[in-house]
Amino acid sequence: MVESAWGWLIIAYLFLAGAGSGAFIAAVACELLAPDWSKALARAGSLAAGPLVAVGTACLVLDLEAGFWEPWRQIYLVGNLRSMISWGVIILSFFIPLAFLYAAALNEITVVGKIAKKYVLFIEIVGSLLAVATATYTGVLIAVVNGVPFWNTPLMPVLFLASAMSTGLAVAMIGAAIIDITTVKTLSNFALGHVIFLAVEALVLMLFVFMSLTRSTEAALSAGILISGVLSPYFWGLVVILGIVVPFILSIIEYYEYGEMPKYLVVGADLLVLIGGMSLRALIIFSGAPPQII
Repeated sequence: MVESAWGWLIIAYLFLAGAGSGAFIAAVACELLAPDWSKALARAGSLAAGPLVAVGTACLVLDLEAGFWEPWRQIYLVGNLRSMISWGVIILSFFIPLAFLYAAALNEITVVGKIAKKYVLFIEIVGSLLAVATATYTGVLIAVVNGVPFWNTPLMPVLFLASAMSTGLAVAMIGAAIIDITTVKTLSNFALGHVIFLAVEALVLMLFVFMSLTRSTEAALSAGILISGVLSPYFWGLVVILGIVVPFILSIIEYYEYGEMPKYLVVGADLLVLIGGMSLRALIIFSGAPPQII
């Protein structure tokens, strides 16, 4: 197997930041489009967004070696606006506190939350823009690595954004089931979201792999490792079958049966989406093959 210089801390960041930003968008969508019967999902998504992105960002900072021993040096990351890392730090610095503020407002946590609720629409608009930027940045972060041709494609941010939407919705739906198990029936209304997001993710993933096979020798080798090499059992098993195909089918059934599907299958489909999202990021990182290693 080709070794990657990027490890599990980066993978954790890519997954948690994507799922957290996606959960924020899911919460906002529920609050704006169907506030009467989706309160549990909106509450769950808002409560999960801030902590997930914050923990993911901590993983990113720790992956920068100075981040553990000399954390104060991270302030210099915002000094170069021509650097994508600087823009990422700026986006995360605004989104994380805003996500916590949104959770406080939507759930009326403390006096701050009650005051913030008066401005919740403004928070939702600005927060949604920052959430999209956060999810997109997870893909941009590795797409700008010129030393890894497999990652160096405009499709990477699109793929990670699509995956963030599906994993974020999964987080919100699981959280809603935890907050109020009786809400599982109403979650069937959101199964269509999984169908759409998973279909888009599958399409972009297919294009990403196909284009990698035709872009360069290095990118083709990485794609080969993913689809027919040592990582292929994990790719086809965890990402394609368990992470996309099975939850896609279950979501279609859930949508049309509206509440008749057993609760464990409803939650199970969301768990599979999360497994697939984490596996996708791990396998893309581990299959990235710098030219000098090949």
